[in-house]
Amino acid sequence: MNKPCFIPNFWGFVLAGLLTVFILAGCAGTVAETQKKGIAPIADGEYVVPKKPVDRHAIGWAWSKQFGPVEDPNADEIQIKKEKSFNNVQQEYAYNIGFGLGGKTVEGAGGGAAFQRGKGDAARLEGVEIIGPVSLAEIPFEPNVPYITEALRLANFRLQSDRAFQVGVGGSANVPVGTVSAGAEIGTRGRSGLEGEGLVVAYKLHRIDPKTYTKTESGSQRLELNKSLDFPQAKVIIRARLQIIEPGASKSLPRNLLWSCPRAEATSRDMVAAWIVEIRPMDPRRKSLAIAFPGFPKVEDCQNYQGTIFSRIDPATDKIIRDRVNITIVDAELSDAMKPKTWDVRVSLVAESFNVRLVKPSEVAN
Repeated sequence: MNKPCFIPNFWGFVLAGLLTVFILAGCAGTVAETQKKGIAPIADGEYVVPKKPVDRHAIGWAWSKQFGPVEDPNADEIQIKKEKSFNNVQQEYAYNIGFGLGGKTVEGAGGGAAFQRGKGDAARLEGVEIIGPVSLAEIPFEPNVPYITEALRLANFRLQSDRAFQVGVGGSANVPVGTVSAGAEIGTRGRSGLEGEGLVVAYKLHRIDPKTYTKTESGSQRLELNKSLDFPQAKVIIRARLQIIEPGASKSLPRNLLWSCPRAEATSRDMVAAWIVEIRPMDPRRKSLAIAFPGFPKVEDCQNYQGTIFSRIDPATDKIIRDRVNITIVDAELSDAMKPKTWDVRVSLVAESFNVRLVKPSEVAN
């Protein structure tokens, strides 16, 4: 019996990929079914398939059974790393899904499919990426909520025919990315979770293991203006001050401030006064933070801040250990002469430790 011949060209492989997807999906299969069946051989019970492929890696976002990735505009920035997948099976199936959904490769590095004739091995495709956080400790885990910790992405790939998918798909975010090692890159999530052109076809989720979760709270303490407040257990000193830009000075507030809300950050160049809460660690290996609250002009709903000031993974226990701060401005007002008129601020610290576990697709299925 003659063996079937191999067609060593791009469109021959595309046709093979399409046939594979159609066989998997069936004639009556929907796009979502096509995607799920296509990813099944490589998912191995680990990857959750979104309702539609998107160009958002969404690392650090919470996951909703009904809505999928849920963005928090107040969340801290998360550094991400991008690694090329060298799993041939993973690459082939990912591309089959992309082609089956009406996708196409785009121009640029990695935009095409590279083939290698091997010892009976199938043609090898490159351009499948695995995106994840530089440190899992940066994910803002909350109890009972799954979070996206990994995204399987088809680089330089976009949909071209299905208009239902055009929103949020096929655009380039132009996020600056710098190489850190061979096959790995680093960038930031930003506010949108975009990361260049491509389609994310599957996510990996983790959540807090409730059996390992511990929490210790300092209790609410009053923070006086221009006076230090010590938190010995967390090994930090907190101090508040007022910073004013003199009229006509042609200056603006420092650019390294962490603003209490996105609206304040957006208008910070026009801000002439800000209340700044400085968090200084006693450990020299940890970084200081300066959290800014609008002084003048005021911005509504920017009187609260909650964020992580320190996080790490304990290699001995695999636990994530973190300290979080809660700052509430009960009342703060400036006089006409831009002097402090009223000041009532409360601060509390929360120390947490926990292990995380993988969330299986069946746990978040609708």
